[in-house]
Amino acid sequence: MVAELLRLRLQTIANTVRFGPRALLAAVVSVLVVLLSSSALSALAGGLRGSSLDDVQALVVGGGSLLLLGYFVVPFARVRPPWADPRRLALVGTPEPAAAAGLALGALIGLPAFALVVLSPGYVRAWEGTGASASVAVVAAVAAGATAFLLSLVSSTLNTVVLTSRRSRQFLLGGGVLVALLVVPLIVDLVRASWTGSAPTGVLAGILAWTPFGAALALPGHAAEGDTARVVLDALIAAASLVGLWWAWRALVARAFVDRPEPELDDDTSGLGWFEFVPATPIGAVAARSLTYWMRDARYRMSLVVIPIIPLLVIPLGIAGVSWNWLALVPVPLMCLIVGFLPHNDVAYDSTALWLHVAADTKGSSDRIGRLAPPLLIGIPLVVIGSAVAVWAFGDWRALWSEIGIGSALLLSGLGLSSVMSAAMPYATVRPHDDPFQQPQSSGSSSVLSQTLMIGGALVSAVPALCFAALDLFGGDTSAGPWSMVSGIAVGLVVLIVGVVVGSRVFTRRAPELLASALRS
Repeated sequence: MVAELLRLRLQTIANTVRFGPRALLAAVVSVLVVLLSSSALSALAGGLRGSSLDDVQALVVGGGSLLLLGYFVVPFARVRPPWADPRRLALVGTPEPAAAAGLALGALIGLPAFALVVLSPGYVRAWEGTGASASVAVVAAVAAGATAFLLSLVSSTLNTVVLTSRRSRQFLLGGGVLVALLVVPLIVDLVRASWTGSAPTGVLAGILAWTPFGAALALPGHAAEGDTARVVLDALIAAASLVGLWWAWRALVARAFVDRPEPELDDDTSGLGWFEFVPATPIGAVAARSLTYWMRDARYRMSLVVIPIIPLLVIPLGIAGVSWNWLALVPVPLMCLIVGFLPHNDVAYDSTALWLHVAADTKGSSDRIGRLAPPLLIGIPLVVIGSAVAVWAFGDWRALWSEIGIGSALLLSGLGLSSVMSAAMPYATVRPHDDPFQQPQSSGSSSVLSQTLMIGGALVSAVPALCFAALDLFGGDTSAGPWSMVSGIAVGLVVLIVGVVVGSRVFTRRAPELLASALRS
């Protein structure tokens, strides 16, 4: 049976090029793209040959671990079942062990495994000159390649056999966000090693080396350091990962043999958008509607355009003679303040759509919490990634504590105050489908007062974090840096929670008035 499945796999590959020149061209282009990209990455890894052990560990282990994570995440984007879908053999009467082995060997004949073969020599060459044994590097490459292959096999089968299309998209979204966040420290290490000549931090590699994604890759480095205990732990983690992944693959095959095969349907590009990614609760519905508005409504998009322009505002100050290092710390807190400020008139932006909330008797807490989804989805990565980039440009990683603390305080406290202001003091704004640049005149001073209270309150909430940051960066008190982050996050969370509670009560009490105001504006 295993030999028959291998023959069918080769026959399937041969059939892809028998349906005219277009299919042949697509196959050739796919092979060339994989070959060239894999060769480029392999050459980059091999170019580290002769570098210090710390550089190789930080870049090769960190980058390789992210590659393995990608092998697990990317299959969730597939719509059609993979070739190794075990449901196709469910009605044939094939023994489960033979089917699992045959499908796994057949799946080895493909572009993902081909990419791993091309990448492996570069990984082995990277350890030359670091004191690592070549034989250990080869064993590590084989173990890491087998782990990547099994991760891809398990995730693709999990996607087709167990998960619904909605859950698959949720896994893909979560995995994509995780990979995007983890790429940042790798880029920082690469820039530090390539451009500044500084030693990389190795934070990413150090963390992922304890996981199935990086344990095998870290083996040569720990062996070169003479850390026997860590080598044993790496080997145990890598071996346990392989055994666990193979067991998961066998379990998925067994489940596929029990469940009846589902008919293959044509690709359906229609969907519910953000509503497919949120729970079926009032908070989830409000969050999905807010995310949809922030993506499609020109009024929100024009407000978001301001955020990436803020770093350009410090250029004149740098030209005027202000230190570029200190200016690097300014844009991220300002951007966090703007993100926290954006929803302060959210209810007025809804216009007549606010009727949906009032007619459905939506709780104020559900409305307030749901509306926080878009700014938090933008703000949290902005604080984490933006602070890392800003501190790298500043040149002293000690400032990371303060940068995160100040940004968190401005973002969270701003959102808390916005939760109150949008329900207590809405003012006339641009109506849907109108020119976003034509701001209507607001009667009275409600707009000025609302914006002043909003920005002023956020700045006051950031005072503790600013004070600790000043003690750290100007006073030389290194213990004040962590307190800046702790105080900033703590004060921001308190203001956010209090703002949501107060705003919920105000929204519940004033819902009819808010609807009438939205209809008049």
